[in-house]
Amino acid sequence: MKAIVLPLLCALSFSAQVFAEDKIYELEFETDSNWSSIEIRDDAVFVNAPAGSSQSISAKDGLRAYTISPKKIYLRSRTRGLVNMNVFVKSANNVLGLTICKGSPSSYSWIKSDQSKQKNDLKEKDNCEQAALVLNLF
Repeated sequence: MKAIVLPLLCALSFSAQVFAEDKIYELEFETDSNWSSIEIRDDAVFVNAPAGSSQSISAKDGLRAYTISPKKIYLRSRTRGLVNMNVFVKSANNVLGLTICKGSPSSYSWIKSDQSKQKNDLKEKDNCEQAALVLNLF
């Protein structure tokens, strides 16, 4: 009997982990810097918008460059103007480790979830700040 129950319990815990990995979170990002980036430091990845949702970006004075990969988002605006966007992250964890960079000492970059917000507004040029964003409280 133990020979049957143990593999069954292992299979159930594995399937629970698979379902947890499928969780997609929407985040909001804003900056007024001439360039900014967000990099994920853990197992999570940036993904396309799920069915029924859309991904958008708006830039006051337009964008010069915009790149998104599974681990990093980089954007450069034409001038120092407000840029807003929403992004989607796929993660099995409820805390997301990020590195938030900005290109001007007097600018800011922030990213937020429904539960928390992290802001990089240090007065240093080309500064990158490590942050932990709470995605979901269990």
